[in-house]
Amino acid sequence: MAKLLFSEQFLGDAATISSPRVSERLHRILRMLERFPESGSASVPPSIARQFGPNIRKCAMNPFDLVYRYDPENDTVFLEGIVNQKMAY
Repeated sequence: MAKLLFSEQFLGDAATISSPRVSERLHRILRMLERFPESGSASVPPSIARQFGPNIRKCAMNPFDLVYRYDPENDTVFLEGIVNQKMAY
């Protein structure tokens, strides 16, 4: 299983989630990324690519996108942030 590393931004973003349904989706996605770290989409809006840099991936957890990058050499998922889908362009 891949190791998950959480950025300060990701932890702050996750702390703002107040919906139990969205929170449960977040936990399901984290468990999925441990097992299948390349399962997220590499097709990200330009604003996300500019903010987080190259090799970024996303997983949809409506109304947000969980943003991460994966290092296959170290089998590590770097969780970068959670972005409101309406704000990404």
